[in-house]
Amino acid sequence: MLKQRHVSEDPIAYAASATHPSFGENTVPGTLSADRWLLKFEGEGVACEIPLSRLEIQIGESEEVYFSDPEQPDWSIYTSEARILKSGPLLRHAQTRAQIKAISSQGEVKKSLKITAAFLIGCAVVAMLATFLTGLMVRSLANRVPLKWEQDMGASTLAEIQQEHVFISNPKMMAALDRAVAPLLAAMPKNSTQYKFYIMEEPLPNAFSLPGGHMVVTTGLMYLVDGPEELAAVMSHEIAHQTEKHIFRKIISSVGPFIIFKMFVGEGALKVLSDNYQLLASQSFSQEYELEADAKGWDYLIAANIDPRSLIRILTKLKVEYGRITQGVDIQFDAYKSHPGTEKRINRLQAKWNKLKKKSDFITFQE
Repeated sequence: MLKQRHVSEDPIAYAASATHPSFGENTVPGTLSADRWLLKFEGEGVACEIPLSRLEIQIGESEEVYFSDPEQPDWSIYTSEARILKSGPLLRHAQTRAQIKAISSQGEVKKSLKITAAFLIGCAVVAMLATFLTGLMVRSLANRVPLKWEQDMGASTLAEIQQEHVFISNPKMMAALDRAVAPLLAAMPKNSTQYKFYIMEEPLPNAFSLPGGHMVVTTGLMYLVDGPEELAAVMSHEIAHQTEKHIFRKIISSVGPFIIFKMFVGEGALKVLSDNYQLLASQSFSQEYELEADAKGWDYLIAANIDPRSLIRILTKLKVEYGRITQGVDIQFDAYKSHPGTEKRINRLQAKWNKLKKKSDFITFQE
């Protein structure tokens, strides 16, 4: 109800605002006070009184305190001074005291939820930071592996595979392999790794790399590829496994953050690698490493001016062929025969092609 302004009986006044249809879209500033029976709003030329027995209290989204009266629905009074809820008249009146208690309980719940959320977010940030730092240490440790040690490990592993599988020296196939990788190797960053290529008698189409630059291609893959571009694409992926030190990063990552830290400060890195190499060499690379090898291999193909779509084409063929061949087939030494998430890999590479500016004038291989 509209009244002429009068002096409040309550000596404590709180800054407040009020809305009413008679004000249009304007908000009238004023003060709030309470006595034993009434909540009083006083603005310039207007006033509103609400009996405490009818007073309804709510908290807004921005923590303002709203007051209303069911019998005066056109009035809305609010204040940002939440301390009004601690005023004596409101706490002494049973009607308002019960509402304030309920609001306080809701506030405690919200506070607890905020604390819990902050704690969980903090834990997530710490976990992300720990993962990031662990990843940096893993990369650093993998890059510290001595070249001689890496070459000896690769040669030893190759010798074991050669005892169980037939390696061929078909001149025509070797010439095709050499022709495919020649421009790729010419465009590679110069380092001390000397890549050696082998063809293994195996109907399952695949390729894998061993430490020290040993690159193995199966006869099944040689028969599957259509042209040197697709063969170069496969090799770019396997070379990327080498340059990114995936086998060593996999071994180091497997031992856990505490051991990684001890290795990082210089305690027994090579021993950990030696103890775990044979076990983890028989397991497949993670999807993270496969995606990384795809991305790096893609870059190698572009650097060599080889159509990078050849990597998409050969992955598509391998997906279809693996679905057909592997049913009922006993795949041995599957560390280098498992390529998880092929569809995801193809989609990512297709997205890279869509963004690539250069889409023509790639090299043509000479027969």
